[in-house]
Amino acid sequence: MGEPAGGCNLGGAVVTGGMFNPAPDQTPNPSGASDHEPDFAVTHPLRPLTLAGAMTLIAYSGGVAAVSIVTSGHAPAPARAAWMITAGLFVAGWLVLVMTMWMRKPSPRETVHVWGWASRFIICTSQILIAWAIWGFLSYLPETGRMMLAGMFLTCSPAQLIAAPENVAANRFGILASNGSLALWFALDGADNAYAMGGFAFVIGLMLFVLAGYVPGTVAETVAARIAAEQAKADLERALEAVAEERDAKTRFIAAASHDLGQPLQAASLFFDQTLRAPDPAQRDRAADGVRKAFASADQLISHMLNHLRLEADAVDPHLTRVGLGPAMTRIAAQFAPAASAAGIGIRAMPTSRRIRLDRVLFERALGNLIGNAIAHSGATRIVMGARHIRGRSGGHIRIWVIDNGCGIARVDAGRIFDDYYRGSDSRAAAKSGFGLGLSSVRRIARLMDGNAGLDQRWLNGAAFFLEFPVATRGKEALT
Repeated sequence: MGEPAGGCNLGGAVVTGGMFNPAPDQTPNPSGASDHEPDFAVTHPLRPLTLAGAMTLIAYSGGVAAVSIVTSGHAPAPARAAWMITAGLFVAGWLVLVMTMWMRKPSPRETVHVWGWASRFIICTSQILIAWAIWGFLSYLPETGRMMLAGMFLTCSPAQLIAAPENVAANRFGILASNGSLALWFALDGADNAYAMGGFAFVIGLMLFVLAGYVPGTVAETVAARIAAEQAKADLERALEAVAEERDAKTRFIAAASHDLGQPLQAASLFFDQTLRAPDPAQRDRAADGVRKAFASADQLISHMLNHLRLEADAVDPHLTRVGLGPAMTRIAAQFAPAASAAGIGIRAMPTSRRIRLDRVLFERALGNLIGNAIAHSGATRIVMGARHIRGRSGGHIRIWVIDNGCGIARVDAGRIFDDYYRGSDSRAAAKSGFGLGLSSVRRIARLMDGNAGLDQRWLNGAAFFLEFPVATRGKEALT
């Protein structure tokens, strides 16, 4: 493949003046702080704010109706009418808010914002109306009516405490307004059983006043436990899915092993029969050569499988030495040059003087797997290897690239291409023999040396695989 005078562009990588420079980031990296979701204690489904607002609205509307019925014919008409109009307007506004929130279905953030303000207003206004009713109507009612309204008013503060526990200040104000008014009114009334009723209202109010400070924490702990249970359930489901996927993968592996190993062994058997039956010595020689090639193919498959199983069992101990990346890439390019040439692919290793502590044998095996994968599956006409120092904390990383200008990796495969036994959805990959262990072995080898392997999905018109290692792998030596 010819190159422009200034260099060549290969799937996003630019080669200029003998240097390897991967292309800049083609995908925007969002910056800035992300929007944090509001406190789970008020956004979790365990706390349906709009539903709580609707339920307390129904209860309070019933209370307004009860006040109207009990005070009818006893309280002065002007005072009763003023209270009923005010309460009616308040309930109507509350109803409009609930209906608006129900129809709009706002985001959790907006729901919390609206109800955070609205619940404080509702608590304070509703309890002021209760205090107004206590001081405005109780003195006109018979004892039965007083006890009925007093009992009903005593339930309002607990209901508000349950509906909006996070509004501690508003809840305490409401408790003082309703329970405090009841206790003080009965204490000043002095009628039979008034002191007992006032004392009861005072004790209940004191208990609710104290509890108002503890309820938010209890709600938060309850929701946290619920979320933890849901997370544990989700983790368990993911673990079961992973186990099932691994089981299915190993089942596919056994099937693939039976098929792929059966082919060369069957071929060896046929060639061996030919060596026994062929009358011509030249035919026997060709058949014997076929036997050797079939057994070599089977040996290669078994070797790949055993190497992967050793990596999977952590039975490989890397021996780290200072490895020159340039000579290593040159050796790999020379090793795979015949296979690449047969496939019509050119291989180029970009010169570099970088050195890093690695296990040379494991590193070259991993790099060779990437090259072999590109030759077998990419459909490319050119493969480039190069190394680049990515600076960062603690010296940064060295990234060794293997970039081709082939068909690329399908999005459906990109996230799983390094999984064990995964052979991809592409028909070209499915048609090739093998167990789907090459890339997973590459990643395992890289991680043995504190590195990693990956696929850079930003590259277009090809695939960009990489090995990445810290500048000082398991040691203090810096790059030279």
